[in-house]
Amino acid sequence: MKPLLEILIPTFNRNESAKAAIESVIDCNDQRLTVRCNSNGYEPNLEKFRDFDSRVNYDCFESNRGPQANSIKLFNETNAKFCMLLSDEDRVNKMNYKNILNFLENIDKSTQVIACSIFDQSTNDYYWKPSSKIMESNIHGYVALSPLSTYMTGLIYRVESLKALDINTFTNPSEANAYSHLDITLHMLRNGKLRFFHERFVEKGVDLKFGGDGYSHKLKNYSKNLIDDKNPDLNPLVYGPKARARQFYYRENLLNKLKSEVSSVSFLIGKLNYIDFFYKSIMRSNELVILPKNTLIKNEAMAAYEVSRNKNENSGSKTSSFFKLLIILPGFIANPLFYVVSNLNKLIRMAYMMKLMLVQKNYKD
Repeated sequence: MKPLLEILIPTFNRNESAKAAIESVIDCNDQRLTVRCNSNGYEPNLEKFRDFDSRVNYDCFESNRGPQANSIKLFNETNAKFCMLLSDEDRVNKMNYKNILNFLENIDKSTQVIACSIFDQSTNDYYWKPSSKIMESNIHGYVALSPLSTYMTGLIYRVESLKALDINTFTNPSEANAYSHLDITLHMLRNGKLRFFHERFVEKGVDLKFGGDGYSHKLKNYSKNLIDDKNPDLNPLVYGPKARARQFYYRENLLNKLKSEVSSVSFLIGKLNYIDFFYKSIMRSNELVILPKNTLIKNEAMAAYEVSRNKNENSGSKTSSFFKLLIILPGFIANPLFYVVSNLNKLIRMAYMMKLMLVQKNYKD
């Protein structure tokens, strides 16, 4: 009998945290809920889970193949009805797990993806919670509203539909492909809906500044006093100005390929969303990553343009040309221009969301 939900935990060099993540699932004493973990290297402290019991599957690569290969292995091997990505930093709540299982057992077949709220114990509040005004979204609403956090944890996929996709395409190991889980969601919504789970199930753990690929790890003998908000150490290959610009061209190109399947209004808002998010990310990248002295952010971002063209990640559209123009222009011209675009985006998004809420209200009535 297939498990109802399998928790997928990719890990590397964080064995104590991964152990706690696995055990948080085991503590949910329900045969409907299983866990599958894979490490990007041999980790003795996790080997005990290899033949633990029928609810636990553990394996590892002999050497580090990167985060994409890790996720692909987990996606390909899961045999549950639904699977959920869980960062090795995070946990599931052993008190409320039955609510999500009952929710999945009664969900309609058109639902392809479920986005779970994420609770942060350190603040005793939700780290991310979807708007209660919107219970579900289709591909048009997803493109227009960008209703999901970029956080990897908490996305539940219908496995049958997931395996119908070419997962390798969306987990392409490119510096421009930072949010493959969001791209997978986008394509799954071509044939169904996104639903939200507003209750507490996913627990955000403490951010770890070792292992993984989110941090640059320039300070090997790290301490809480050395690495903090005043001394950022996020990985410039993910969060730096060049990386952010490449991410824009990659995602904008992906959206272009779906133009015939998305309404013109959703398509426009989606494009404006990308300009808004990535331009702001580029301009404040020096607040998040450690850049070499005298680095010019706009020069770094501009360098991404040629790389994106050479790797066929750039669509060559008017939107990508406009984004390039924002990067080239001096700040005293580019910033006011961006301000106009950003506020136009907010107005159109607001109108779109009000219409969506009205449609959903009439549907319920």
